[in-house]
Amino acid sequence: MTQEKRELELDFEPGNVGKGSSWELLVPVHADNFALALAAGYAGGSLKNDAAQDLQSSAGGGLIGFNIEAPSWAIIEGEPGDRVLLCVERKGEEPPRPGSVEMLHGPLRVTRLHAAYFKDEASLANFHASYDAFPDVPIGVVKLATKWPVNDECERPVEIETNSVDLAKRRQDLDFLCGFGAGIVSLLAEGMFDGAICRFLQAPGSDVVENARNLLLSLEPRSSQVDIAIWSATMEALRSRLGKRGFDRREFLAEVEERLESHEPEAGSWIRGCHKVIDAELDIPSLADGEKIGRRAALAIILSHDPSGLEELEDNLETGQRVRALVTAAVYAFAGLSRIDEKLKSPAPKMDAVLEVGEQLAAGCPVRVEFETFRTGNDLIRHQGVKVAGNRVFDREIEPPAYMVMLKARIQEAGYKVELDGASGRIGIRPGAAKGKLIMVEDCPRSLPVNPVVNLVLPIASLGARPTLASLKKLMAAAWDHATTVALRVIGDSEEVVAMASLPLATLDRDELNFHVERLLQVSAELGGQKRKGRRVKTPLSRVRTSERVL
Repeated sequence: MTQEKRELELDFEPGNVGKGSSWELLVPVHADNFALALAAGYAGGSLKNDAAQDLQSSAGGGLIGFNIEAPSWAIIEGEPGDRVLLCVERKGEEPPRPGSVEMLHGPLRVTRLHAAYFKDEASLANFHASYDAFPDVPIGVVKLATKWPVNDECERPVEIETNSVDLAKRRQDLDFLCGFGAGIVSLLAEGMFDGAICRFLQAPGSDVVENARNLLLSLEPRSSQVDIAIWSATMEALRSRLGKRGFDRREFLAEVEERLESHEPEAGSWIRGCHKVIDAELDIPSLADGEKIGRRAALAIILSHDPSGLEELEDNLETGQRVRALVTAAVYAFAGLSRIDEKLKSPAPKMDAVLEVGEQLAAGCPVRVEFETFRTGNDLIRHQGVKVAGNRVFDREIEPPAYMVMLKARIQEAGYKVELDGASGRIGIRPGAAKGKLIMVEDCPRSLPVNPVVNLVLPIASLGARPTLASLKKLMAAAWDHATTVALRVIGDSEEVVAMASLPLATLDRDELNFHVERLLQVSAELGGQKRKGRRVKTPLSRVRTSERVL
């Protein structure tokens, strides 16, 4: 082999490609401003006009940071008080010069901070003593440590280029929408309206009005245009009054009325009724769920606009669940993320989920929510993990809905066995022997509380290749012959053929359940190449066996 050809040989030795360095970018802030950042969820800028003066006061909505170590002059800049070094992890080919200045765009999520460094144990203890009692400061969302990489020999430069940017309105928008997001996350924790919340998060609006409209329609698709207008105007009025002192009901109602001038006379009638309720000339009308949940939720907010009043609305005024869901999102938005209780934004995964929802709502982008049922108990209580944007936020236990308890009873009455599938956490129907088919019971995405529907799903076979026209015709013919849906669905990296029947539960009886189960088994036997034998069903002698009925 010549020398030239040796040069073309592949080199399998590990090279330096991909190797790099990591270091810390340190952002000095006043300890009081750090507490405000924890409450608001963001560092960079401030929601308060009287925030403590420090180095970041000249940076507007940005942040001034120092690589590896911070100079001592940056620590004492501004008014007296303890300082905190916010640590952001950075990576690159090689670390920059220690003490070099870098400008960060803000606002920055506090959940993206690697740690917060205090000068010593006394400074850290003083911070805990000052803010542990504050109900809106979630101290535990950022790691706190005593580390002080400060260079005492550096002198302050004459000028620092900060490129100050005013992001006051964006901070207020984020505070409102992240508060809205906290309400959404709290509804996910309750698990009562998963389908509606997921539909809303898949198609949010681009502003406050559209977000209000889409949430209402997700919870009640039959809402009228007047109902949508009243609810949207209420949310818009809440946003305009964010941060203002006091809450005068008549002034607030007048602001809502200004936005409803083009929706007379029905909207005007609602306004006059609200005035009579405020003046105690009229009893509070029903706040139960119905087709007018938008205007009922708007009235509930006029009566009680604080999160602490949610329990009173439900207990004393018998507020409907969907009305309460709307009010929950609205009152937390009006309070703003910076002022709501820390239990709604702690620990760190929950805070990150709240910030994710708020930011995506501000941008009009969808938010991906997933529910992972890892266990279902014999009492049908589901143990689930909830993910937002791919990150596990919290675990929850969901009480079985009444229709699921009824379905279990019908399954057992029909002579089938109810089994729990360990892999999916769902319940299944075992028609025959222990090694026979297991029909899974899955929630239907289009199910509504007033009209619950489940899908009975029986996997038939895995699809190893792209289906041919002949195989598709066979699937459609079997579905037609047996009055059953046959479909393809993706499971992980593969596809499978399933037989499915949608089962409305409002009028479920044993014969209807038998009909669907028998048809699923028959189509499965036909497509799987097996003969389906008739099964004796436990029915009175006056009835014909389900397997022998003529359609």
